[in-house]
Amino acid sequence: MFAENEERNDEQTGLMTTQRPTVAEMDRSGPHSPRAMALCVVIALCLFILNAVPVLAESADTTTSLTPTLPDAPLPTPNTLSKLPVGTLQMGLYITAIDEIDLLGNSFNAQFYLSTLWHTAGGDNPSDSLEVLNAIHHSDIGRFDLISAQAYGDLEWRLYGVRSKIINPWILTNYPFDSQLLRIRIGMANPIQGSVNFSVDRLNSYVHPELILYDWQMGALDLVSGSISIVGNLGMPDRASGAVYQGPVVNGLIEMRRRGHLEFIPSFLGYFLAIGLCVLALGISRSRDDLILGAVVSAAANSVYLAEILPVSALGGFSGQIQVIIYIGILYAATADELIDHVPEDWSQQLKTVLKLSLLPIYLMGTVVAIYAIVPSDVL
Repeated sequence: MFAENEERNDEQTGLMTTQRPTVAEMDRSGPHSPRAMALCVVIALCLFILNAVPVLAESADTTTSLTPTLPDAPLPTPNTLSKLPVGTLQMGLYITAIDEIDLLGNSFNAQFYLSTLWHTAGGDNPSDSLEVLNAIHHSDIGRFDLISAQAYGDLEWRLYGVRSKIINPWILTNYPFDSQLLRIRIGMANPIQGSVNFSVDRLNSYVHPELILYDWQMGALDLVSGSISIVGNLGMPDRASGAVYQGPVVNGLIEMRRRGHLEFIPSFLGYFLAIGLCVLALGISRSRDDLILGAVVSAAANSVYLAEILPVSALGGFSGQIQVIIYIGILYAATADELIDHVPEDWSQQLKTVLKLSLLPIYLMGTVVAIYAIVPSDVL
Protein backbone atom coordinates (compact mmCIF):
# COMPACT_ATOMS: atom_id res chain seq x y z
CA MET A 1 0.00 0.00 0.00
CA PHE A 2 2.78 2.35 0.86
CA ALA A 3 4.40 1.57 -2.48
CA GLU A 4 1.18 2.31 -4.37
CA ASN A 5 0.72 5.63 -2.53
CA GLU A 6 4.26 6.64 -3.33
CA GLU A 7 3.70 5.81 -7.01
CA ARG A 8 0.50 7.91 -7.06
CA ASN A 9 2.24 10.82 -5.37
CA ASP A 10 5.06 10.61 -7.90
CA GLU A 11 2.52 10.67 -10.76
CA GLN A 12 0.72 13.71 -9.31
CA THR A 13 4.03 15.45 -8.75
CA GLY A 14 5.04 14.70 -12.31
CA LEU A 15 1.77 16.10 -13.65
CA MET A 16 2.22 19.25 -11.60
CA THR A 17 5.78 19.60 -12.83
CA THR A 18 4.87 19.28 -16.48
CA GLN A 19 2.07 21.84 -16.14
CA ARG A 20 4.23 24.49 -14.46
CA PRO A 21 6.14 26.66 -17.04
CA THR A 22 9.76 27.40 -16.50
CA VAL A 23 11.22 30.91 -16.10
CA ALA A 24 12.73 30.76 -19.57
CA GLU A 25 9.37 29.84 -21.08
CA MET A 26 7.72 32.71 -19.24
CA ASP A 27 10.39 35.06 -20.63
CA ARG A 28 9.76 33.88 -24.16
CA SER A 29 5.98 33.86 -24.04
CA GLY A 30 5.20 36.66 -21.60
CA PRO A 31 6.11 39.79 -23.59
CA HIS A 32 4.52 38.71 -26.85
CA SER A 33 0.94 39.44 -25.83
CA PRO A 34 1.60 43.00 -24.51
CA ARG A 35 3.89 43.68 -27.48
CA ALA A 36 1.16 42.63 -29.91
CA MET A 37 -1.27 44.93 -28.13
CA ALA A 38 1.27 47.76 -28.30
CA LEU A 39 1.77 47.12 -32.02
CA CYS A 40 -1.98 47.32 -32.61
CA VAL A 41 -2.12 50.61 -30.73
CA VAL A 42 0.80 51.94 -32.78
CA ILE A 43 -0.87 51.05 -36.07
CA ALA A 44 -4.12 52.68 -34.94
CA LEU A 45 -2.28 55.86 -33.95
CA CYS A 46 -0.46 55.96 -37.28
CA LEU A 47 -3.74 55.66 -39.15
CA PHE A 48 -5.21 58.40 -36.98
CA ILE A 49 -2.29 60.71 -37.74
CA LEU A 50 -2.47 60.08 -41.47
CA ASN A 51 -6.17 60.91 -41.44
CA ALA A 52 -6.01 63.83 -39.00
CA VAL A 53 -3.33 65.91 -40.76
CA PRO A 54 -5.18 66.13 -44.10
CA VAL A 55 -8.37 67.05 -42.28
CA LEU A 56 -6.57 69.82 -40.39
CA ALA A 57 -5.01 71.12 -43.58
CA GLU A 58 -8.34 71.01 -45.37
CA SER A 59 -10.04 72.89 -42.55
CA ALA A 60 -7.31 75.52 -42.72
CA ASP A 61 -7.88 75.84 -46.45
CA THR A 62 -11.60 76.22 -45.84
CA THR A 63 -11.26 78.88 -43.17
CA THR A 64 -8.79 80.89 -45.24
CA SER A 65 -10.60 80.56 -48.54
CA LEU A 66 -9.30 82.74 -51.31
CA THR A 67 -12.29 82.41 -53.60
CA PRO A 68 -12.55 85.59 -55.67
CA THR A 69 -15.68 87.65 -55.41
CA LEU A 70 -16.98 89.86 -58.17
CA PRO A 71 -17.56 93.50 -57.24
CA ASP A 72 -21.04 94.98 -57.34
CA ALA A 73 -19.83 98.26 -58.84
CA PRO A 74 -21.51 99.29 -62.13
CA LEU A 75 -19.65 98.92 -65.38
CA PRO A 76 -17.92 102.05 -66.67
CA THR A 77 -19.69 104.13 -69.30
CA PRO A 78 -18.24 106.33 -72.04
CA ASN A 79 -18.96 109.37 -69.87
CA THR A 80 -16.72 108.05 -67.06
CA LEU A 81 -14.02 106.94 -69.49
CA SER A 82 -13.84 110.44 -70.93
CA LYS A 83 -12.45 111.60 -67.58
CA LEU A 84 -9.13 109.84 -68.23
CA PRO A 85 -6.35 112.42 -67.64
CA VAL A 86 -4.17 113.40 -70.56
CA GLY A 87 -0.75 111.71 -70.44
CA THR A 88 -2.03 108.77 -68.35
CA LEU A 89 -2.15 105.23 -69.72
CA GLN A 90 -4.88 103.12 -68.12
CA MET A 91 -4.33 99.36 -68.04
CA GLY A 92 -6.47 96.35 -67.24
CA LEU A 93 -5.62 92.61 -67.05
CA TYR A 94 -7.67 89.50 -67.66
CA ILE A 95 -5.80 86.31 -66.69
CA THR A 96 -6.76 83.29 -68.81
CA ALA A 97 -4.06 80.70 -67.99
CA ILE A 98 -1.39 79.97 -65.38
CA ASP A 99 0.71 76.84 -65.76
CA GLU A 100 4.16 75.29 -65.37
CA ILE A 101 4.67 76.52 -61.83
CA ASP A 102 8.37 75.75 -61.33
CA LEU A 103 9.35 75.79 -57.66
CA LEU A 104 12.97 74.97 -58.37
CA GLY A 105 13.33 77.60 -61.10
CA ASN A 106 11.27 80.33 -59.36
CA SER A 107 9.02 80.85 -62.36
CA PHE A 108 5.56 80.29 -63.81
CA ASN A 109 3.88 80.79 -67.17
CA ALA A 110 0.97 83.19 -67.54
CA GLN A 111 -1.31 84.09 -70.43
CA PHE A 112 -3.57 87.11 -70.23
CA TYR A 113 -5.25 89.95 -72.06
CA LEU A 114 -3.86 93.45 -71.53
CA SER A 115 -6.18 96.35 -72.30
CA THR A 116 -4.95 99.95 -72.54
CA LEU A 117 -6.75 103.27 -72.82
CA TRP A 118 -5.03 106.45 -73.94
CA HIS A 119 -6.15 110.04 -74.54
CA THR A 120 -5.07 111.14 -78.00
CA ALA A 121 -4.33 114.64 -76.72
CA GLY A 122 -1.29 113.17 -74.97
CA GLY A 123 0.50 112.43 -78.26
CA ASP A 124 1.55 109.02 -79.55
CA ASN A 125 0.09 106.02 -77.81
CA PRO A 126 2.86 104.36 -75.73
CA SER A 127 1.07 101.01 -75.49
CA ASP A 128 3.32 99.37 -78.07
CA SER A 129 6.32 100.01 -75.80
CA LEU A 130 4.91 98.01 -72.88
CA GLU A 131 6.62 94.86 -71.65
CA VAL A 132 6.41 92.37 -68.80
CA LEU A 133 9.45 93.50 -66.84
CA ASN A 134 9.86 90.39 -64.68
CA ALA A 135 9.55 87.94 -67.58
CA ILE A 136 12.15 85.98 -69.51
CA HIS A 137 12.16 87.17 -73.11
CA HIS A 138 12.11 84.06 -75.26
CA SER A 139 10.60 83.83 -78.73
CA ASP A 140 9.00 80.45 -78.03
CA ILE A 141 7.44 81.57 -74.77
CA GLY A 142 6.99 85.34 -74.74
CA ARG A 143 4.29 86.97 -76.85
CA PHE A 144 2.99 90.53 -76.83
CA ASP A 145 0.57 90.66 -79.78
CA LEU A 146 -1.85 93.43 -80.68
CA ILE A 147 -5.28 91.81 -81.06
CA SER A 148 -7.59 94.76 -81.54
CA ALA A 149 -7.58 98.57 -81.59
CA GLN A 150 -10.49 100.99 -81.66
CA ALA A 151 -11.09 104.73 -81.20
CA TYR A 152 -13.81 106.12 -78.91
CA GLY A 153 -13.77 109.83 -79.64
CA ASP A 154 -10.61 111.21 -78.04
CA LEU A 155 -9.82 107.86 -76.46
CA GLU A 156 -7.88 105.06 -78.08
CA TRP A 157 -8.41 101.52 -76.80
CA ARG A 158 -6.10 98.57 -77.52
CA LEU A 159 -6.16 94.92 -76.57
CA TYR A 160 -3.03 92.76 -76.44
CA GLY A 161 -2.56 89.03 -76.01
CA VAL A 162 0.39 88.30 -73.73
CA ARG A 163 2.11 85.01 -72.97
CA SER A 164 5.25 85.08 -70.79
CA LYS A 165 7.42 83.00 -68.49
CA ILE A 166 7.51 85.14 -65.37
CA ILE A 167 10.19 85.08 -62.69
CA ASN A 168 8.65 85.00 -59.23
CA PRO A 169 10.57 84.16 -56.03
CA TRP A 170 8.81 81.49 -53.96
CA ILE A 171 8.69 81.40 -50.17
CA LEU A 172 8.66 77.67 -49.36
CA THR A 173 9.35 77.67 -45.63
CA ASN A 174 5.95 76.08 -44.91
CA TYR A 175 5.78 73.75 -47.93
CA PRO A 176 3.35 72.03 -48.54
CA PHE A 177 1.17 74.40 -46.47
CA ASP A 178 2.57 77.53 -48.14
CA SER A 179 0.92 80.63 -49.61
CA GLN A 180 2.36 82.49 -52.57
CA LEU A 181 1.88 85.90 -54.20
CA LEU A 182 2.14 85.88 -57.98
CA ARG A 183 3.42 89.16 -59.45
CA ILE A 184 3.06 90.28 -63.05
CA ARG A 185 4.96 93.55 -63.47
CA ILE A 186 4.19 95.60 -66.56
CA GLY A 187 6.05 98.76 -67.54
CA MET A 188 7.78 100.54 -70.38
CA ALA A 189 10.51 98.71 -72.28
CA ASN A 190 12.80 101.63 -71.36
CA PRO A 191 11.58 102.50 -67.85
CA ILE A 192 13.56 105.77 -67.57
CA GLN A 193 12.50 107.26 -70.88
CA GLY A 194 9.37 109.32 -71.29
CA SER A 195 6.96 110.82 -68.78
CA VAL A 196 3.95 108.50 -68.94
CA ASN A 197 1.76 107.96 -65.89
CA PHE A 198 -0.07 104.70 -65.29
CA SER A 199 -3.51 104.07 -63.83
CA VAL A 200 -5.34 100.80 -63.30
CA ASP A 201 -8.77 99.56 -64.31
CA ARG A 202 -9.72 97.37 -61.36
CA LEU A 203 -13.37 97.06 -62.33
CA ASN A 204 -12.50 95.14 -65.49
CA SER A 205 -9.53 93.10 -64.24
CA TYR A 206 -10.26 89.47 -63.32
CA VAL A 207 -9.02 85.91 -63.27
CA HIS A 208 -11.01 83.83 -65.74
CA PRO A 209 -13.66 81.86 -63.78
CA GLU A 210 -12.78 78.63 -65.57
CA LEU A 211 -9.09 78.88 -64.62
CA ILE A 212 -8.71 76.18 -61.96
CA LEU A 213 -5.46 74.92 -60.47
CA TYR A 214 -6.35 71.78 -58.54
CA ASP A 215 -3.33 72.04 -56.25
CA TRP A 216 -4.04 75.67 -55.36
CA GLN A 217 -6.71 78.00 -54.10
CA MET A 218 -6.62 81.23 -56.07
CA GLY A 219 -7.61 84.66 -54.88
CA ALA A 220 -8.86 87.62 -56.87
CA LEU A 221 -6.64 89.65 -59.17
CA ASP A 222 -5.55 93.02 -57.80
CA LEU A 223 -3.88 95.74 -59.86
CA VAL A 224 -1.57 98.18 -58.09
CA SER A 225 0.28 101.04 -59.75
CA GLY A 226 3.78 101.67 -58.48
CA SER A 227 7.31 102.41 -59.60
CA ILE A 228 10.58 100.63 -60.29
CA SER A 229 14.02 101.97 -59.39
CA ILE A 230 16.82 101.89 -61.96
CA VAL A 231 20.39 102.60 -60.80
CA GLY A 232 22.33 104.33 -63.57
CA ASN A 233 21.31 105.88 -66.87
CA LEU A 234 21.36 102.67 -68.96
CA GLY A 235 24.05 104.30 -71.09
CA MET A 236 21.90 107.26 -72.19
CA PRO A 237 24.24 110.28 -72.72
CA ASP A 238 21.57 112.83 -71.80
CA ARG A 239 21.04 111.32 -68.32
CA ALA A 240 23.25 111.71 -65.27
CA SER A 241 25.51 108.77 -64.49
CA GLY A 242 25.11 106.94 -61.19
CA ALA A 243 21.70 108.49 -60.48
CA VAL A 244 18.62 106.53 -59.41
CA TYR A 245 15.69 106.84 -61.81
CA GLN A 246 12.06 105.93 -61.15
CA GLY A 247 9.88 104.32 -63.81
CA PRO A 248 6.12 103.69 -63.57
CA VAL A 249 4.86 100.09 -63.39
CA VAL A 250 1.60 98.24 -62.88
CA ASN A 251 1.70 95.12 -60.69
CA GLY A 252 -0.86 92.37 -61.16
CA LEU A 253 -1.09 90.46 -57.85
CA ILE A 254 -2.74 87.08 -57.29
CA GLU A 255 -2.64 85.42 -53.88
CA MET A 256 -2.53 81.62 -53.98
CA ARG A 257 -2.63 79.02 -51.23
CA ARG A 258 -1.49 75.45 -51.80
CA ARG A 259 -3.98 72.73 -50.92
CA GLY A 260 -1.84 71.11 -48.26
CA HIS A 261 -4.17 68.17 -47.68
CA LEU A 262 -3.50 67.07 -51.28
CA GLU A 263 0.28 67.56 -51.19
CA PHE A 264 1.21 66.41 -47.68
CA ILE A 265 0.97 62.63 -48.07
CA PRO A 266 2.44 62.36 -51.62
CA SER A 267 5.34 64.70 -50.80
CA PHE A 268 6.41 62.77 -47.69
CA LEU A 269 5.22 59.24 -48.51
CA GLY A 270 8.75 57.83 -48.22
CA TYR A 271 9.14 59.31 -44.74
CA PHE A 272 5.85 57.77 -43.58
CA LEU A 273 7.00 54.43 -44.94
CA ALA A 274 10.25 54.82 -43.00
CA ILE A 275 8.26 55.48 -39.81
CA GLY A 276 6.20 52.34 -40.41
CA LEU A 277 9.30 50.22 -40.97
CA CYS A 278 10.88 51.53 -37.76
CA VAL A 279 7.70 50.70 -35.87
CA LEU A 280 7.79 47.15 -37.20
CA ALA A 281 11.49 46.84 -36.37
CA LEU A 282 10.80 47.81 -32.77
CA GLY A 283 7.64 45.68 -32.51
CA ILE A 284 8.87 42.32 -33.76
CA SER A 285 11.81 40.12 -32.83
CA ARG A 286 12.97 39.00 -36.29
CA SER A 287 14.42 40.71 -39.39
CA ARG A 288 14.92 44.00 -37.55
CA ASP A 289 18.09 44.79 -39.48
CA ASP A 290 16.33 44.40 -42.83
CA LEU A 291 13.47 46.64 -41.72
CA ILE A 292 15.82 49.38 -40.53
CA LEU A 293 17.74 49.19 -43.81
CA GLY A 294 14.46 49.53 -45.69
CA ALA A 295 13.63 52.63 -43.62
CA VAL A 296 16.97 54.19 -44.55
CA VAL A 297 16.42 53.54 -48.28
CA SER A 298 12.84 54.86 -48.14
CA ALA A 299 13.84 58.07 -46.34
CA ALA A 300 16.77 58.65 -48.70
CA ALA A 301 14.53 58.24 -51.75
CA ASN A 302 12.10 60.80 -50.34
CA SER A 303 14.95 63.24 -49.72
CA VAL A 304 16.12 62.87 -53.34
CA TYR A 305 12.59 63.53 -54.57
CA LEU A 306 12.28 66.73 -52.54
CA ALA A 307 15.70 67.91 -53.75
CA GLU A 308 14.48 67.59 -57.33
CA ILE A 309 11.40 69.78 -56.87
CA LEU A 310 12.40 72.26 -54.13
CA PRO A 311 15.26 74.77 -53.85
CA VAL A 312 17.80 74.47 -51.06
CA SER A 313 16.18 77.38 -49.22
CA ALA A 314 13.07 75.26 -48.60
CA LEU A 315 15.07 72.84 -46.44
CA GLY A 316 15.29 75.50 -43.73
CA GLY A 317 11.57 75.11 -43.07
CA PHE A 318 9.08 72.30 -42.57
CA SER A 319 10.54 70.02 -45.27
CA GLY A 320 14.04 70.08 -43.80
CA GLN A 321 12.86 69.74 -40.21
CA ILE A 322 10.80 66.63 -40.94
CA GLN A 323 13.86 65.09 -42.60
CA VAL A 324 15.87 65.59 -39.41
CA ILE A 325 13.11 64.00 -37.34
CA ILE A 326 12.90 60.94 -39.60
CA TYR A 327 16.65 60.33 -39.66
CA ILE A 328 16.95 60.74 -35.88
CA GLY A 329 14.15 58.20 -35.53
CA ILE A 330 16.03 55.74 -37.75
CA LEU A 331 19.16 56.17 -35.60
CA TYR A 332 17.01 55.55 -32.52
CA ALA A 333 15.63 52.33 -34.04
CA ALA A 334 19.14 51.11 -34.93
CA THR A 335 20.38 51.86 -31.40
CA ALA A 336 17.37 50.13 -29.87
CA ASP A 337 18.03 47.07 -32.05
CA GLU A 338 21.57 46.78 -30.72
CA LEU A 339 20.36 47.31 -27.16
CA ILE A 340 17.77 44.53 -27.50
CA ASP A 341 20.33 42.09 -28.88
CA HIS A 342 23.02 42.91 -26.33
CA VAL A 343 21.29 43.50 -23.02
CA PRO A 344 23.80 43.51 -20.14
CA GLU A 345 23.78 40.25 -18.21
CA ASP A 346 23.68 41.95 -14.82
CA TRP A 347 20.28 43.50 -15.57
CA SER A 348 17.29 41.84 -13.98
CA GLN A 349 14.78 40.02 -16.15
CA GLN A 350 12.03 42.45 -15.19
CA LEU A 351 14.15 45.41 -16.22
CA LYS A 352 14.91 43.76 -19.58
CA THR A 353 11.21 43.20 -20.21
CA VAL A 354 10.29 46.79 -19.33
CA LEU A 355 13.05 48.08 -21.59
CA LYS A 356 11.90 46.05 -24.58
CA LEU A 357 8.29 47.11 -24.14
CA SER A 358 9.09 50.81 -23.70
CA LEU A 359 11.30 51.33 -26.78
CA LEU A 360 8.39 51.32 -29.24
CA PRO A 361 6.06 53.75 -27.39
CA ILE A 362 8.97 56.14 -26.80
CA TYR A 363 9.80 56.18 -30.52
CA LEU A 364 6.19 56.67 -31.56
CA MET A 365 5.42 59.42 -29.07
CA GLY A 366 8.66 61.25 -29.80
CA THR A 367 8.03 61.19 -33.56
CA VAL A 368 4.42 62.33 -33.28
CA VAL A 369 5.21 65.16 -30.86
CA ALA A 370 8.16 66.35 -32.95
CA ILE A 371 6.14 66.46 -36.20
CA TYR A 372 3.26 68.18 -34.42
CA ALA A 373 5.64 70.83 -33.12
CA ILE A 374 6.89 71.79 -36.59
CA VAL A 375 3.51 71.94 -38.36
CA PRO A 376 2.74 75.61 -39.23
CA SER A 377 0.46 77.29 -36.73
CA ASP A 378 -2.10 78.34 -39.37
CA VAL A 379 -2.73 74.66 -40.20
CA LEU A 380 -3.59 73.60 -36.64
